[in-house]
Amino acid sequence: MSNMIKSGFYHINSVQYPNRYICMSGNHEFVGHDVPDKFYVHVVDEVPHLATVKDTSTNLYLTLDDKDHKVVGKTSAEVLQLSSEDGKKFIIHPENVNQVAYLKDDGNWSWIYVGPAPASGDAKYWRFVPA
Repeated sequence: MSNMIKSGFYHINSVQYPNRYICMSGNHEFVGHDVPDKFYVHVVDEVPHLATVKDTSTNLYLTLDDKDHKVVGKTSAEVLQLSSEDGKKFIIHPENVNQVAYLKDDGNWSWIYVGPAPASGDAKYWRFVPA
């Protein structure tokens, strides 16, 4: 049995900072904010947990920019891997790559960074809450 979520509409919530949700900023970079954006997750392949994630308010896809180390919105989709052992906490990253989306702190409008998965804590984990 797979621990993958189903295709559908979600708010994406930080596990470590439960008052922070993924939200689009004015410059097309995703941040942690107290008001969630709604995303459509399209599961591409359930077995390896592959999906695209689209912000429904901007019609931009959530992508990981490993050059600038930020999560940004783009018009073209990036297939991401939503890894999970329990089906509740997910790591967002490119397929089979240890460059993950994580929130460094609990500040409102804090950048979501891309980098190697933090070894401790829950900063690398996200919940997909049905919207």
